[in-house]
Amino acid sequence: MKRKIIKIQIYSFLLLCVLSCNEDFLDRTPLSGYSDPVVWSDINLARFYLNDLYNSVDYGVSQRGQGYQTGLFVGETTLTKGAQLTEYESGSISAGSPGQDRGHLTWRHFSNIHKLNLFLEQIEGMPETYPDSEKERIRSEVAVLKGEAYFLRAVFYTDICRSYGGLPLMSQTADLGEDFSSIKRNTFKETIDFIAGDCDEAARLLRPKAQMEMGRATKEAALALKSRILIFAASDLTADENVINEYVGYINPNRDELWRAARDAAKDLIDMGTTELEDFGAPDQNAVAENYFSFFEAKDLSSKEVIWGKMNRADVGNRIRTNLWNGPNGIDNWGNNSPYGNFVDSYQMADGSEFFDHFGFNANDEYQNISAKFSEENPYKNREPRFYGSILYDSAVWQPRFDNLVPLDPLGIYDRRTRIVIQNGVVTSERYGLDTRQGPITPANGNYTGYLLKKFMDDEVIGRDEYNENIFVWIRYPEVLLNYAEASMELGDIETASSFINKVRNRVGLPDFTSDIREALRYERKVELFGENVAWYDIRRWKLLEENFEPILYGVDITEVTNNGVTSTSWKKIQAAPDRNFSEKLYWIPIQTEELNRAPQLVQNPGY
Repeated sequence: MKRKIIKIQIYSFLLLCVLSCNEDFLDRTPLSGYSDPVVWSDINLARFYLNDLYNSVDYGVSQRGQGYQTGLFVGETTLTKGAQLTEYESGSISAGSPGQDRGHLTWRHFSNIHKLNLFLEQIEGMPETYPDSEKERIRSEVAVLKGEAYFLRAVFYTDICRSYGGLPLMSQTADLGEDFSSIKRNTFKETIDFIAGDCDEAARLLRPKAQMEMGRATKEAALALKSRILIFAASDLTADENVINEYVGYINPNRDELWRAARDAAKDLIDMGTTELEDFGAPDQNAVAENYFSFFEAKDLSSKEVIWGKMNRADVGNRIRTNLWNGPNGIDNWGNNSPYGNFVDSYQMADGSEFFDHFGFNANDEYQNISAKFSEENPYKNREPRFYGSILYDSAVWQPRFDNLVPLDPLGIYDRRTRIVIQNGVVTSERYGLDTRQGPITPANGNYTGYLLKKFMDDEVIGRDEYNENIFVWIRYPEVLLNYAEASMELGDIETASSFINKVRNRVGLPDFTSDIREALRYERKVELFGENVAWYDIRRWKLLEENFEPILYGVDITEVTNNGVTSTSWKKIQAAPDRNFSEKLYWIPIQTEELNRAPQLVQNPGY
């Protein structure tokens, strides 16, 4: 009778969850408070147990209005509004002071791995708690849940591994009060093999995306994750001849074998035939720009390009306010996570040529048109479509102003320019842009770069008042295509590599690349996957961190002068953050002192 009462209480709780959520997979309350026998004898409760682990996945965009991501370490976006650096960028992180977590301090995920090990141990016996008539159905459902658990364990281990290297590998639960003082790190190779094995087991047990509840792990997601970790493992950081020790890379590996494994992992997903690139309307570049932006406004994960991600709702769960965090201060938003000019200027022109083939800087650091093809002095004209789908730049139309500012801006543009009127040598008026740090609405929320992160916002959401419902994308098909291209390139198959790089380019209305293939590949990863928690891992695995840290992080200051009726505009490069300080140690994150105190046998990462 007691068990029956407990079950009734639990089902009442489940009913409340169902009433507060739609039928798709959303945030739901974990069930850690219920007794083990009850949880492990009910397939629905076991499924809800996994929900807690799904909610622990870092999406790189899950906090601070989609700014909680590692791209700010390599100059994608600012820390809040700019003019400051993270501890990582300043080179000051240490075992005792690792800095604020921006998506890189992933050691904490060992607690999630423990929960998943418990799940895998306990779920095995669940079919035996059901009547004979239901056992076969439960076994089938248990197999899928096990696949989800293996996938999630691989997710957490991947996140930790890409920050720290080789890890203690745990496939069984720890006993209460267990002594961890003798625990050791496994090698990098052993860690990669473990993760790849979990991906393989997950892919074997899971169903294709079309047969799974939206948001749960799928066969495609397991294959994509394996592709992601193996491309990382095969790269220079962890596989060249300069690897320091067996915890941060392979010792004397067969590089071709590593690249073949990475290539084949990507090809396994490609050959499934269930994922594809969205049609953005190429070759019409205006349509591509609009559709690229709209892609990230999606409210569900149904696109075949989205391999795995998370949905959000405005009324329940862990609600998000991307527009409020990232939008213009001139409409009462906070202006965070703004792209640096360094990144903005990396976008190619509409014809696929480099921006700096057509623009340079004069002695006053003002942008100067040097092009023989494009006549516009405005550096935001004639750019490739993803620029317009990702970046809010001066004078771009965004959202209507609130009533008090409509007379100044009836179009609803992003307004970053200072307007000066001179008549007969006398300044008769001077007005700062509405979205600057001198504007009329919360000027302290103006950013220092002059740009905003348009990608991931929703032009129909009023950030001041409303929540966002955009999806979080954890991995998309273009990443896998570029993984395949990179591995093929490293194996000398230039024709295949070129073909897959051009698939990504042509989809956004750009012509085939004509530059060095390595540079073309890196450009596509940089621009296509901007803001999606990829760049930091790429820059590190290619061993380009020092090169990335060298230039100043800059923004733009725009001045429009009307002198006796003649108007001219200047775009001036300005420093938007302090200088960064490179150190070799920054290729890996330090194991924190408190963890070393618990497990003194752990070998610290190089440089710490």
